[in-house]
Amino acid sequence: MNGRAIGCIALGAIVFVLIGIAGINVASSRIGCPNRLQWGDRFYAPTGTPAPSPDTGGASVPVKLGSTFIGLTTRSIYGPSSPGSGSPAPHPDVIAMDCGDGRFQPYRNAGPAPTATPSPAAMLPLALSDTTPMRAPNA
Repeated sequence: MNGRAIGCIALGAIVFVLIGIAGINVASSRIGCPNRLQWGDRFYAPTGTPAPSPDTGGASVPVKLGSTFIGLTTRSIYGPSSPGSGSPAPHPDVIAMDCGDGRFQPYRNAGPAPTATPSPAAMLPLALSDTTPMRAPNA
């Protein structure tokens, strides 16, 4: 192999690695809270401004419900605890998410999460007509 080919391969490898590092840096350095959040089967919209502690609008102390991915990082989700216990309430209407900068953004349930499958009402009926050609069965 000659020197020009080795130089081109080395330069290509270096550029490939640098682009990969830059992409990972951009994807993992998202600080702040998104303007909408899908968590589980629900869609949440932000309410108010980020606060220094999680606030779920209830009298109970917020508990950690789980986490969600934002880019390549995970963010903690907090919600109200069940009345009379320290366990999380199932499907809360108000949650708070860690913004990654020491603040917590409250979110309110805005409805079910969108799905990739259309509803039956949105599907077009495909009725067969008399002029629809039929395939002959294999003999």
